[in-house]
Amino acid sequence: MRKIGFFGGSFDPIHFGHIYLALQLAEKHHLDEVLFCPAFCSPFKKGEPPRCNAHDRLKMLRLALKEVPHTRAISHEIDRGGISYTIDTLRALQQEQKGQALFHLLLSEETAEHLDQWKDFSDLMRIASPLVGMRPSSHFTFFDALTHLTVKLLSAFGMTQQRLLSLTPTKVLEISSTEIRDRLRRNLYCGHLVPAQTLAFIRHKQLYGSGAK
Repeated sequence: MRKIGFFGGSFDPIHFGHIYLALQLAEKHHLDEVLFCPAFCSPFKKGEPPRCNAHDRLKMLRLALKEVPHTRAISHEIDRGGISYTIDTLRALQQEQKGQALFHLLLSEETAEHLDQWKDFSDLMRIASPLVGMRPSSHFTFFDALTHLTVKLLSAFGMTQQRLLSLTPTKVLEISSTEIRDRLRRNLYCGHLVPAQTLAFIRHKQLYGSGAK
C-alpha cells in the first residue's frame, strides 16, 4: 500500500522551509509521495485571507516543486473554494485512492498546536495519522497533552498510539512567508528563501508589491 503525505497551507508564498520540512518527514517515514495542497482560505485566517490569489499561489507551488522528486501540488481546495477544511480534502483523496493508500498529515510544531480544533478532528486522525516535525530542543508539554488526547480515540479506531501520532525531530529553516512578503515589498533579495522559478514568477507578475527587477 502506498504511503502518501498531505501537506496543506496557504503557501503565500511557498518557501524552502515548507519544502525542507516535508522532505525530512517523507524521508524519515518512507513516504511514496507528498501532496502539497494550497488552501483557498484557512478557517484560522478568515479575518486575514491570503495576500495572493489562489491560482497564483498554486502556480508558485507547482514551479517550486517542479524538480522536487515524489512531490505534487493538488488543487482540490482551490477548486472547491470557500473555507478550506483538511478533512473534506482527505475524504475526497481517500475516495480517489479507493483504499489503496495510507495517508499521513504532515505538520510543523506551530500548526500541530491547534490540531484538536480542526473540523471533525476524530475522523481526521482516523484517515491521516499526523507526522509532526519538531525541533530537537522542543519542550514536550504540548505534545504530551496532544498524545493524551489521541489515546482517548484508540478504542474507537482500534489503532496503536504510534499510528495516531508521530513526533519526528527535524531541522528547521527559520523562514516565514510574512518575512518574505516584506522583503519582496522592499525589493530585497529573496533567492535564499524562495525557489528560483517561483521567485521569477513573483517578480514577473509583481506579486506582493515586488518590483519587476
